[in-house]
Amino acid sequence: MTDSAKTKLLESATGRLSALSVAQYANPYQLFSWPARAPTDWPAMSAALLPLSGHPVMATLTDEQRWSLALQEAVSFFSLNIAGERELMTGLARRIYRGRAPHLSGYLQHFLHEENAHTVVFARFCLDYGGMIYPDKQIEFPRTYAAGEEEFLFFARVLVFEEIAQYYNQQIARDGDVWRLAREINDYHASDEARHIAFGRVLIDEMWDRYSQQWSEEQRKEMGAYLGRYMSTVLRSYVNPDVYRGLDLPLSVRDEVLASAHWRSLCDQSTKHISQWLRKIGVFA
Repeated sequence: MTDSAKTKLLESATGRLSALSVAQYANPYQLFSWPARAPTDWPAMSAALLPLSGHPVMATLTDEQRWSLALQEAVSFFSLNIAGERELMTGLARRIYRGRAPHLSGYLQHFLHEENAHTVVFARFCLDYGGMIYPDKQIEFPRTYAAGEEEFLFFARVLVFEEIAQYYNQQIARDGDVWRLAREINDYHASDEARHIAFGRVLIDEMWDRYSQQWSEEQRKEMGAYLGRYMSTVLRSYVNPDVYRGLDLPLSVRDEVLASAHWRSLCDQSTKHISQWLRKIGVFA
């Protein structure tokens, strides 16, 4: 597909996705019923997605501790999404109507609005049932960029983050053993994120074709390596040491989880599609 064909595809996709955003608009303040307390007979996170699953310490936990672990993992997951979407919203706000075609800026407006709506829902869950939003521990280091690189990496990071979260959203939404409210929130997020991911893939494909010809082979390899490191950082953030502190577990447990076969399998499953796609378009060697 030629560059011009990919540009036309991006224009067509943004128009179609903008129409879907309008048709599927939902008021985040009216979407869900919020009980005063989280039910203690339903976990808020799928057992198979708990990083601690399969670790010997799980056998030592009481039923109440296991319920608390699942709730805090759900709060941690939603907190991660709040942090990720905060960065995304800041970046989108800087890019709307700044030298971009109207169809692209128009969709970015929907994108920004939907991400803000997600944070409304996530924050209420975290504060109502966890009593807190886990702090964002991400550290950014200043760097210089090649022409187009900053723009490309911004949207590529967004896509990687969303594809990993989407795996969790879909698994939890389908799990009949999980608390209904948690399933509904994950299903709501998965529905919107499916559009964002579709947009991200078309945009990244178009940008890679447009800019990568200007970059040296070494620069292209470094961008792929950078995104690989970013993917690893996102995955590690899913194993939150603060969750284990809340259960009075030794912090060595986190290192053991990160080295476990269960965790490696979760990493492989949650990044399978995005890794294959980045390899297909040439970003990953």
